Amino acid sequence: MSKKTLAVLSLAIAVVFLLSSTACVSKKRLERVEQENAEQMAQANARIDDLTKKNETLDKGLADTQSALSGAQSENKQLASTAASLKDQLAALEGQKTELDNALAAGKETEASYQKKVRSLNGAIGNLRTKVAEMETLITAKEAEISALQQTEASLKAAAEEQSNKLAALTADKNSLTAELDKTVASKKSTTLILGILLGLAIILALVGFLRGRRSAA
Repeated sequence: MSKKTLAVLSLAIAVVFLLSSTACVSKKRLERVEQENAEQMAQANARIDDLTKKNETLDKGLADTQSALSGAQSENKQLASTAASLKDQLAALEGQKTELDNALAAGKETEASYQKKVRSLNGAIGNLRTKVAEMETLITAKEAEISALQQTEASLKAAAEEQSNKLAALTADKNSLTAELDKTVASKKSTTLILGILLGLAIILALVGFLRGRRSAA
């Protein structure tokens, strides 16, 4: 085997060794990158799942609050209607009492008849005033409940909107991360492929050099 052939063969073997080592390192880097990518994606998905669950909880709380608010408003409307009816009845009785006072003054009613009728009217008027006062107390309490529910609704809406914005931002970050990671993996795979091709060529050249060396020796 000539010195020239031996030199070429030695160089080819060195190239094969170098490329093989580089390919192994590149493959390990690719595996590490893919593992890191998987971990980052798992973390991103975990955060997204956590926010999604929080959003679902907020949505349920908001739906329950809105249902309670709707019920309270409906009840308050009924209370107001009942109070208005009681006030109309009270006004009618007070009108009857005024008419009775006028009738007594005009001599159309005797004192005995007047006293009997006025006692009955006063009793009915007193009962209605009590009912009206109770109804107004219920209305005041219901209005306070409605106000509290409205504040809760506004708070839940704001929280839900904030959570939705966070989820949208996190999803966008995840998509960006996915694209960047895919690009990195593709680049690493391309490098590994090129090194593999070069390694194959180097092996072929080494074999060719070896065979030529044997032929020259023969």
